[in-house]
Amino acid sequence: MLDRVPELSYAAPSGPVVVPAMPAVQARPALGWAVPQELPASLVTFAARGGETADVVAALRGPAPAAVIVTGPAGSGKSTLAVRAAHQIASDFPDGQVFVDLGHRTAVTPGEVLARVLRALGVARTDVPEDGDERAGWFRSLVAGRRLLVVVDGVTRAAQVRPLIPAGPGPALISIGSRNLRNLDGIRRVALRALGAAPGLTADEAATAELVRLCAGSVLALRIAGARLAGWPAMSVAALVAELGDDRHRLDLLDDGDLSVRASLASTVAAVRGEDEMTGQPLELLGVHPDASGLVDRAAAQLGVSNQRIRRALDSLVDAHLLLPDGPAGYQLPALVREYVTELAAVPSAPMAVLRAIESTRSRSAWRDLGWQELVSLVAVAPVNALL
Repeated sequence: MLDRVPELSYAAPSGPVVVPAMPAVQARPALGWAVPQELPASLVTFAARGGETADVVAALRGPAPAAVIVTGPAGSGKSTLAVRAAHQIASDFPDGQVFVDLGHRTAVTPGEVLARVLRALGVARTDVPEDGDERAGWFRSLVAGRRLLVVVDGVTRAAQVRPLIPAGPGPALISIGSRNLRNLDGIRRVALRALGAAPGLTADEAATAELVRLCAGSVLALRIAGARLAGWPAMSVAALVAELGDDRHRLDLLDDGDLSVRASLASTVAAVRGEDEMTGQPLELLGVHPDASGLVDRAAAQLGVSNQRIRRALDSLVDAHLLLPDGPAGYQLPALVREYVTELAAVPSAPMAVLRAIESTRSRSAWRDLGWQELVSLVAVAPVNALL
């Protein structure tokens, strides 16, 4: 909308003098009257991670830029920790809190993220600029000096959150994802690791420690295991440990409604594949031959590419916490990831678009029974979530 200032005139001895109208200027939107309060509920029983939570809070209360990256393996509790920290510090941001979940979708552009945030700040959808740079400029103008917290979950690329990094005091940013986003300089990182158990335990405590080990210290897996125990009061921890001891069915047991270790791993794998198809192929080879020793030479020979190309793909897998460095030139598959890639290796060959559409919604037993025609038909009915 163009606003024109009317012409002004005043009387002078020699007659009226007309002052030319000022040129039209682009009106800037103001924040909406409703302060956004979009943080999800922090209802999860939360144990441990006190130090990491304090690190996130300290980063947001520190000097500009008040930004922090929460990173870690799939299921390590990144989102839970970040949301809990955001609630602890929400009173420091009276101008609002915006929460955006990208769902680990690599296709989401920085401009789409900015548009989502601008709308949360009261900019009408029809007023959001088409140009991405202009959107970034509007965002910086709107939040300058304001105490606004933006939390972005499911980040896969640095570009998705780069325009949201605070340019000065006032706003703050929490970015959550499996990637370390090392090309975002000057931003504090809080890395989550697998939970562990203390030594010297009683019999019951030893069973609990074994449960932690079988769940690979994954907060998500332990939440699901705890829900299973709560749903079956007669089941002992030792009995659940016995069931989880069979790695062929472990991921089936670590699935409870909308909480699923398999789905969490699938979204991380799909994200790295979305950036570079080559990155997923060493994982498939490991699913057939889990021995990671000599992986570089073996993968290069089987895929017909250079060792340097394989190392670049493996570095991306390490960055996404899907592979662990082991020694100067070796790699190791983390537990649970090993079970997941073994499942992937059992899936019939199909275009990646097909696999991405269903891999987070199908159990392993269903995958084995699917034929090619069924895979194709599933694409037509696969749920498509709104982008933002």
